[in-house]
Amino acid sequence: MKQVLVVVGLFVVPLLVSGCQSTQIERISRFTVSDESVKLVHGDANIPPISVLITHTTRDENNKTSIEILADGPLVDGELVLSEKVEEPTTVRISVNIGGNKDGRELTTVLKPNTSVDFALKYRSRKSYRLHLVGIDHRSLDENRRFSLTGNISTLDGFESDALEQGRVYVSVLPGRTIFERNSPLFFVSSMIVDDAEFSIERDIDEPTLVTVNIAERRFGDTGSFENLPAILEPGVNYRVVPLGSKGKYAVKADRDSMHTRLVSSWQLDPAFVSLVDQWMDSREHRQTTREDQAKHAEKFVSSYQIAEECEHLKLTTEVKSQFVNPLPSVYQSAGSEIVKSRSNTLRKMMRDTQDLELARMIFDLSWSQFIYDEIYSDIDSEERIATLLEIAKKLDQAVVDEFINPKLDEYQQDRDVVLSNRSLIPGQVAPDFTLTNISGDEVSLNEVLTENEIVLVDFWASWCGPCIRSFPALKKMYSKYKDHGFEIVTISIDDTFEEWETASNKHSLPWIDLGDTEGGETQGWDGKPSVTDYGVMWIPNKFLIDNKGCIVHKHFEDDELKNILASREAGSS
Repeated sequence: MKQVLVVVGLFVVPLLVSGCQSTQIERISRFTVSDESVKLVHGDANIPPISVLITHTTRDENNKTSIEILADGPLVDGELVLSEKVEEPTTVRISVNIGGNKDGRELTTVLKPNTSVDFALKYRSRKSYRLHLVGIDHRSLDENRRFSLTGNISTLDGFESDALEQGRVYVSVLPGRTIFERNSPLFFVSSMIVDDAEFSIERDIDEPTLVTVNIAERRFGDTGSFENLPAILEPGVNYRVVPLGSKGKYAVKADRDSMHTRLVSSWQLDPAFVSLVDQWMDSREHRQTTREDQAKHAEKFVSSYQIAEECEHLKLTTEVKSQFVNPLPSVYQSAGSEIVKSRSNTLRKMMRDTQDLELARMIFDLSWSQFIYDEIYSDIDSEERIATLLEIAKKLDQAVVDEFINPKLDEYQQDRDVVLSNRSLIPGQVAPDFTLTNISGDEVSLNEVLTENEIVLVDFWASWCGPCIRSFPALKKMYSKYKDHGFEIVTISIDDTFEEWETASNKHSLPWIDLGDTEGGETQGWDGKPSVTDYGVMWIPNKFLIDNKGCIVHKHFEDDELKNILASREAGSS
């Protein structure tokens, strides 16, 4: 007896749409495919009549495959009968081609005797249409490897009120994220339309696998609200998406003891964590701090403003100090940070407590997936990532640490250090010294320039930075006027290559000291440059005004403000 692998393809011939009709309207037709026929269940009157091509692939005892036509022709009165009844669970591919285009759409599912599956054709134009299963995606062929994932998301928060009714809410199962290279294929389930708030997925799986269940509201070319739920799927376990707290959030729950219950539900469904989630949801209306809170925060910042001992000669005004108030986290941000901290601390403890290396890596991947997929914004994200990387590094061989962990540590430590430098390197602090080369390869240090001038502008730029280039004419005028009065300019290129820097510098005929943060004649990209880290450069142009004692007088100012500062200094010295 032949082993049968069935592939079903649907060829859809569109009804010609009048030129006066808008191609921006999404029209939906819904179909049912059973073990006997394909039927049009309902659809917009403007959706074209359907012609279906169904094929299946057979594999004989010699493992040779062949493709046979199962049905071919138009739907008559909305139905096309298959040439033979499906007698056993069968892998099915549904492909739709509209108007004879070669780039048809397709999806895959499994047909079983006496059952059916629904799919929707979302049609916008002959070149813009999609296929999705509706409500059910049952592709399991082996009960010993089967898992199921079901859910009712009728109370899901944040989605438009008519999104479920209009078929705009989808469920997908995305692969877990990791920084390690894996040879095994990534598991995923493509997007399926939720049907009347319900969905059901059955698949086969060989081993515990980390995934993220994505629930998203989508339209053509747009993704609105979404939920990303961590899960560890195992053979023989049934999972359900259930409410997490009482505010419209959800979580995945297993029906028995499993790796998911131990690594996910143990902390996610803990009452203390659920309370944090509810508090975060309650604080959504407080995403911005109030003016009163901002004013109190600014007043406290100014009153406690610290000036370095070497810079006490500076007379910084309250107006200048107020420009550098560190951001005040909103109630919403603070609540999000508490969730991230609680989750990360728990998962790091799990890593620390296990002696099983593979389990530790699974826990790390779970934590890393949360950093990537989670919608919660947190200003402690970099710190938590660094701590998580350091924890897993204790479990791994040095070669693995060097290959996978250290590059990520460098990346996030760099990000963190840039942010910290940006916040701490403010007027009244000593500017970091640097020694960089000009295009000719000569080394120039900031301290050397400061000893020869009264005040120096340090300006970070790049050849691709339009605002930087547009600033040069104004700087040239100021430089021409004040260069003989103790004013110098030092520009620092952060271009990706030496050639880009050299070409742009020559093109714009920069008359001042132009340096590049280079090594071996090549720049190293924005990240990783010592001067970028030391000066907390998060955007360009980025300007610092430094006096001859090495103290920052001002930073992040416009050219007109620099012009006024220079004019005021000139007037004060005369």
